[in-house]
Amino acid sequence: SLLRRFVFYSFIYYMINVIKLTLLPIMFIPFTVSVQLVPFYFVIDSLNSGYIATAYLQNIILLLPLGVYLPLLFQRLRNLKLTIFVAFLTSTSIETIQLIKGLTIGSHRTFNVDDIILNTSGAILGYFIFKIIFVILKKFNLSILDKFDVRT
Repeated sequence: SLLRRFVFYSFIYYMINVIKLTLLPIMFIPFTVSVQLVPFYFVIDSLNSGYIATAYLQNIILLLPLGVYLPLLFQRLRNLKLTIFVAFLTSTSIETIQLIKGLTIGSHRTFNVDDIILNTSGAILGYFIFKIIFVILKKFNLSILDKFDVRT
C-alpha cells in the first residue's frame, strides 16, 4: 500500500540520517582514540556535578524511532526481545565503527558503552510507543493496521 511504502521510505531516510549523525563527516586527524567501557560512568559523573548533558537525551532519542519502525515494518520484530537485540546490535555497530575510525584515520568520535545503553533504551521506549499506538488504533480504526498486517 502507499502508506506502507511511505513508512518504509521514511525508515530508510531515518537510517541514512542516523549514519550521517553518528559516522560522518570522515575527518583525517591525528589518531585519537577514546574508549569508555564503564557503564553509566559519564552519566553518574554528570549527575554528581549537577550537570545533565543533552547528549544523553540525544542518545535516547537517536534510536527511539527504530523501536517504532522495527515492529511496524517487520512482523518478526514484533517481539520486544528481538527489537532490543536489533537495537543493541545497531548501537554497538555504530560505536565499533567509531572506534575503528579512531584507530585508523582518526576521529573526534569515541566508543562509549553509555551510548550503547542509552541508544538501546531509546529503542525500547520506541517499542512501547508502538504498542501504545497499536492499542489506540485498534480501539478506533482497525483498517490502518491491516495495511501493516498488524493484528492481535
